[in-house]
Amino acid sequence: MINVFVIDDHPAIISGVEFMLSDEEDGVKFVGSAENMSDALKQLPSVPVDVILLDLIIGSACPVENITQLRNSCPKKPILVFSADDSSYSKYKMFKAGANAYLSKCSQNETIISVIKKVADGSVLLTGEMTEILNQFKEFEHSDSFSMEELEICNAFAHGKSLKEIATHRGKSVSMVEKILTRLRERTGACSSADLIRILIMRNLISSSN
Repeated sequence: MINVFVIDDHPAIISGVEFMLSDEEDGVKFVGSAENMSDALKQLPSVPVDVILLDLIIGSACPVENITQLRNSCPKKPILVFSADDSSYSKYKMFKAGANAYLSKCSQNETIISVIKKVADGSVLLTGEMTEILNQFKEFEHSDSFSMEELEICNAFAHGKSLKEIATHRGKSVSMVEKILTRLRERTGACSSADLIRILIMRNLISSSN
C-alpha cells in the first residue's frame, strides 16, 4: 500500500483527493493532510508517508522554498506537485527544486494514481514534454542575449503598459512590439506573455514593481 499525504490550502481539493484514494484496491491510501507548510512539517515526521502530494501555490509561500523545506525534513520522500498552473516555467522550477513529478489538477483520477505509483520508489517522472522544457530553460540560463530594448519592453509590459503605449513610446509599430514578445516567448519556452514576464522577474532581469 502506498501512503499519500496531501498539502493544499483548499479543503475541497483535499477532500477530493481523499475520496479519490478511498478505494484501497488501487493500492494507494490517503493518510493525512495539511493546509499550510507549518502544519505539514509538524505532522510528516510521525505519519507513515510514501508520497507527498504538494500544491504549487500555498498562500503567499514561495513554491521553491516549500520543496526545499520538505527535502530538508523528509529527504527521501517523493514529491508530486499537483497544480492548476500549467506554465512551462513553473514545471521547470519545481523539477529543478527537487520535485519527482508535476501533474495538472485537471488530470484524470487514473492518471493521478498511476503517477503516484510511478514515483513512490523515488523515481523522477520526466515526460517528453518535460525533457524538452528542461533543455529549453537550461539553454536559457546560460544565455545573456537579451538586449536592453527587449528588457525595457518587457518591463513596461510587466507594469501595465499596453502594446500601443509601448510602441508609441519606443517609436515602433504595435506589430513589431508583438513580434519582439513572441520571439522572447519562443526563446524562453514561455507559454504566454504573462509567463514570459514571470520568468524575467524570477531571473531578476526586470523588476516586479515600480
